[in-house]
Amino acid sequence: MLSNADIRRQGSDNLRGNYLAAIGNFFIITVISSILQSLFTPELGFTTNGYSEQLSGGELVISVTFSIIASFIMALLTIGLHWGFLDIQDGDKMSVGHLFMPFKYQPMKVVGFAFRKQLFIMLWSLLFIIPGIIKTYAWAMADFIYYDEPDLPNQEILAKSDALMQGNKWRLFRLEFYYSFLYFVPILIWIAGLAFFSASITGNSDQWSGLTFVWIFVGAIIVGIIIIILTFILEPRRSSARAAFYTQL
Repeated sequence: MLSNADIRRQGSDNLRGNYLAAIGNFFIITVISSILQSLFTPELGFTTNGYSEQLSGGELVISVTFSIIASFIMALLTIGLHWGFLDIQDGDKMSVGHLFMPFKYQPMKVVGFAFRKQLFIMLWSLLFIIPGIIKTYAWAMADFIYYDEPDLPNQEILAKSDALMQGNKWRLFRLEFYYSFLYFVPILIWIAGLAFFSASITGNSDQWSGLTFVWIFVGAIIVGIIIIILTFILEPRRSSARAAFYTQL
C-alpha cells in the first residue's frame, strides 16, 4: 500500500481537470443545505434561538418531519459527492450529475443505508465520543463499497467496510489530520497575536489596548474568511485522498 504522502499526491493528481467541478459540487451542497434549513423558518415560528413559544404541536410534527426529509436529501447528495471522487480515481470526469446519482438508483435503499449508518454512529457516540469516532472511521469506506457493489445488503456493506478498515483506521486518521491541521494554522497565528498584544499592555497603554481590540475583531473576521477559502481548497483534496485511500485497500 502507498504511503499517506503518496496517497495524498495521487488524490491531488486525480483532481486535475476536476477541481472546478469538485468545488462546484461542494458549493451546490452548501446552497441546498442552506435552502433546506431556511425554508421552514418563517412559517413554523423558528428563531435563531430555537423554537418559538407559539409553535404548536402540529407545527412541531411538521417541522420534525421536514427536518428528517431534509437530512435524507443531504445524505444522498453527500453520498453522490463521494461517488464522484471515486470515479475520478479511475480517470472519469466529475460532474454535477454525480450528486444526484443516488436519487436515480434504488434511492430508498440508499436512504436506508444512510439512515442505518448514521443511526448506529450516533448511538455509539452516545456511549462516549471515542467509540463514535472509531465507528465513523470503521465505516469510512462504506459509501465507496456501496458504489462498487450496490447489490450487497446494507448490513454487509457496513460489515465489509469494518473489515477493510481493520488496522487502517489510524492510517486514515493521520491521512486526513494533515488537512485538518492546516485549518488551525490561521487560528494559531491569531491566538499568538492576541497573546502578544495582551502581554504588551502595560499601565495605561491605550495604543496597545486599541490594537488588541482591532486584532480580536478584525483578526477574527480575517481568520473566518481564510478558513472559508481553505475549505474550498482543502476539502476536494481531502475527499479525493480518501477515495484514493480506498483504492489501495
